[in-house]
Amino acid sequence: MQLYEGIIKSWKVDKGFGFIQPNGGGKDVFIHIRDLQHSNYQPQHGDNIQYKIVADKDGKIRAYDAFIKGQEISNQYRKKSFKKNQQQEQKIKHEYEMLPRLIIAIMPFIGSVILIKESFNFIPFFAYLSLSLLTFIVYAYDKKKAYKHEWRVPEKTLHFLELFGGWPGALIAQQVIRHKNKKIFFQIVFWIIVFIHMVIWSDIIFFNGDGTKNISFLCDFYNICQ
Repeated sequence: MQLYEGIIKSWKVDKGFGFIQPNGGGKDVFIHIRDLQHSNYQPQHGDNIQYKIVADKDGKIRAYDAFIKGQEISNQYRKKSFKKNQQQEQKIKHEYEMLPRLIIAIMPFIGSVILIKESFNFIPFFAYLSLSLLTFIVYAYDKKKAYKHEWRVPEKTLHFLELFGGWPGALIAQQVIRHKNKKIFFQIVFWIIVFIHMVIWSDIIFFNGDGTKNISFLCDFYNICQ
């Protein structure tokens, strides 16, 4: 956001607002005392001020996030500004995390569409879709119970739903409603489930299932799948 400079042209102490004369010329800019970064200073005529501008609901331009040169910024505003920046950073981080998760979540649906085209098999597509929706609902239900300190959905049940095709819904739920996304052991089990599904789909899409057949053969040969 661009920072402008000007001087206080007029200030009404009793009403708590005034007007700024921009250094670059143009119309005077309205400013209210709440938009100053100072809590114990009344602007004076001729004060040098730096500010940002925004349009209100009526389309009128006003100054905000302004400070008078040479005056100390109040601690209250520093905390407010820090909290605001922190929230913006968290929002940006959340958006960057969301994109790769969405890409991963749609992978089984892409594979399912390929199966539909090749063998007219609709079962995987509708299985992933229905179980993902169910898993998302169960996640939301479990979070609601957690807030109320009531009986929770067992983690084994959540993993069971994920394993049988509901993991895309779980992945989205973890990001959207921020549930079960910080428990380390839960996340380890969850991503193992995701990895298994991704390996199977990669094998089906790129190797026509030969890879999983070979793995099954080796497991039987070394008796490690009994």
